[in-house]
Amino acid sequence: MRSVFILLSALLVASVSAKKSGGGGDCCDVDAIDRSLRDEYCDQPLFVTFAPKTEENTLIDNICISYFPLPDDPDTFQIYVSRVYCDGSNDITSQIGTQIELGVSRKANPYCTVTDTVFGYAGCDTYLVYRCENYGNCMSDGVSANVYGVSALCRAIGLSCLHKVEEIVSENELPEQEFYVFPMKLPNRCVNQQLCLQPPNPFFNALPGVALI
Repeated sequence: MRSVFILLSALLVASVSAKKSGGGGDCCDVDAIDRSLRDEYCDQPLFVTFAPKTEENTLIDNICISYFPLPDDPDTFQIYVSRVYCDGSNDITSQIGTQIELGVSRKANPYCTVTDTVFGYAGCDTYLVYRCENYGNCMSDGVSANVYGVSALCRAIGLSCLHKVEEIVSENELPEQEFYVFPMKLPNRCVNQQLCLQPPNPFFNALPGVALI
């Protein structure tokens, strides 16, 4: 587990000199508002209210995000993203997040690194986040600008809120796109405590005294 943290920390440090809204030429420059990872940690669990309309996203009922500060660095968080699909199935992914500046954070797992910028508040308890990919490929193809919303309330947003979201996106000169509002009809499966997962290594599992979870 320690080697994974070292790898993720290296990815975060390697990309910290990139633009605040991303490291690639395809990233948009948006102005951040006063919202930190510490604020998200205090308001957790958070729920993704909307995201770009893709085939994969339309299969999802709700997404819950949980934050756990690292013991040796309270400003860096292990973040768990728990997705519940419309058929009731569930998957959980994790990443390491650190604050770059107020409103801007860098998040990484072994497969990709992204920069998240909180750039608006829709007034319906929903903050708007613009995500830019710095390394790897962890975003859906064909998405012109990866904008999503987060809220402390586990309920679907209404049309008036969605119209406000579209206004803020337009004011920030981000590409126009269609959003999908997550229905949140099924029970969420938020991660309430840190998970300790053994690496999928047959050699590790075969060591004496090591029990499979």
